[in-house]
Amino acid sequence: MHLAGSSRGVPRYLAAVAAAAFALKIAIALCTYGSTDALIYEADLTKIRQQGAVALYRDGITTRWCGQPGQRACPPFIHPPFIVHALQGWGVLADLSGLPLRFWLRFTSAVADVGSLVLLLRLLSARRHDPQTEIALALFAASPIALLISGFHGNTDPILVFFLLLSIYLVEGRRSAWLAGVALGMAVNVKILPVLLLPAVLLALPGARRRISFCVGAAAVVLVGSLPTLVAAPELIITRVMGYGSQSGPWGLALVAMVLLQNPHLAWLHDLHARYGKLTALGLVLGSSWWPRSQPFQSALFIRAGFLLFLFLSLTPGFGVQYLAWLVPWVVALGVRTTATYYLAGAVFLFAYYTAAAGGFPWNLANSLERFPWTPVVLGLGLICWMVICVITLRFAGSLRASAGEGT
Repeated sequence: MHLAGSSRGVPRYLAAVAAAAFALKIAIALCTYGSTDALIYEADLTKIRQQGAVALYRDGITTRWCGQPGQRACPPFIHPPFIVHALQGWGVLADLSGLPLRFWLRFTSAVADVGSLVLLLRLLSARRHDPQTEIALALFAASPIALLISGFHGNTDPILVFFLLLSIYLVEGRRSAWLAGVALGMAVNVKILPVLLLPAVLLALPGARRRISFCVGAAAVVLVGSLPTLVAAPELIITRVMGYGSQSGPWGLALVAMVLLQNPHLAWLHDLHARYGKLTALGLVLGSSWWPRSQPFQSALFIRAGFLLFLFLSLTPGFGVQYLAWLVPWVVALGVRTTATYYLAGAVFLFAYYTAAAGGFPWNLANSLERFPWTPVVLGLGLICWMVICVITLRFAGSLRASAGEGT
């Protein structure tokens, strides 16, 4: 099943939906502060300007939003060094425009969403005659998950998704392997997550020469994007970026393990998950890059990437609500019902989370450091969202098996 094909113009109705969603995201970004992440990014930039990037990686930040003055309630910086440059760039835009960094961060995410829609149109061009695909693309353009994360939350995940889609589009379209590597390298520059997809992408590239070219392009852009911070403190930077484990407990298997901890006969399962959960999740995702072996890897890379990301988020012990953005584009390939189900489950969960963190609706600042957002209602809605993700993971697996049967 080859997804990438010749592009066609964007239908007017789809352009109208995308324009309306973009305008709404910009309006939200102008009228709200966002989440805790937006606060932390602004404090990060202040630290960089005052003491430099190495100090940020070493010490983290201390602000009035991160516990009491004089305490270090916020962890050290865990993002790839390229984000230091991005923060400085957003800071320059803020200085020139008078609009704060948190606006420019969300503006960039909204632009990335538009770019992701264009790439989806190209990746799914062979299916454009299918009404299911047309409606699913319209749902993507108006995705409430993207609206809440890009317009309100304030993090870089939608930007990561755009570069990941760009890399897959270049691979499936048999375009320059070097440029595909550059695109994946840019995704890694945003967050380390795309490293998990590297084996699947390499398997989709025919021949050692294209694989080497891809790796050179990816490594070059990551190295250049990491300068000069990586050279100044290589061990510190690598430790911070690679060692990040995210918030554990309120999501998925980690939440189930916490419930089991209350039963003395089942507490050992909690300990087992705490010790081996992360390694197990990474191992299963990396191992699934080769499954099924009879699969024509290149022609189904988009489906495989969706499967691997859904599998990771269904297994990971660490979680942040903005991670739901990782899954928004891939589900479109499974049709309207599956797309709508994920978007609805994710949006309801996010709405409840932000309302709890903001102390009510309408929101201005959803600060999870001041208000504990994981109320019983939020936990329950998160559990439903996780179960939906697990079911969709199985649907992706079925799609891969079906494609493997077609390829044999």
